[in-house]
Amino acid sequence: MIDFSNFLAEDKGGKNLHLEHIEDEILNFGVPGGRAAINFMRSLRDMLAGEARSSVNMTVKWDGAPAIFAGVDPEDSKFFVAKKSVFNATPKLYKTAKEIDDDGLSGALNTKFKIALAEFSKLGITGVLQGDLMFTSEDKDEVTFAVSAEVIVALPDTSL
Repeated sequence: MIDFSNFLAEDKGGKNLHLEHIEDEILNFGVPGGRAAINFMRSLRDMLAGEARSSVNMTVKWDGAPAIFAGVDPEDSKFFVAKKSVFNATPKLYKTAKEIDDDGLSGALNTKFKIALAEFSKLGITGVLQGDLMFTSEDKDEVTFAVSAEVIVALPDTSL
């Protein structure tokens, strides 16, 4: 059996690193975490104002759902999508819509994995990639605002 963590194409030696939100620092580290978050925000403010005294490293974290792994199975060269169960002792890979149905995925999760399988397979992915699915066309919704100011609205998928 192949360990898919060896094929995941990401930074830090192939590990799928978890990114925290800056507001989580106080929950994770208490008062020192809160101070670190405030200091980072001050440094960011200074950098954006052109007044940084040193470089500031910043990452944008876009959250979606579900997390999807996609790529070519090195054992049979077939394209697959998978949940985090890709790292199980016996990985659960979806290579057909029937396998998604047979695994008991229902509702929006079933639909999203079928869309991912159909669309991602067209991208020519080599190796194994992981990312959060932001939204599909079924998630679109119209929003009407009665305001006089310009408004930008983003409604990412957080319903799963």
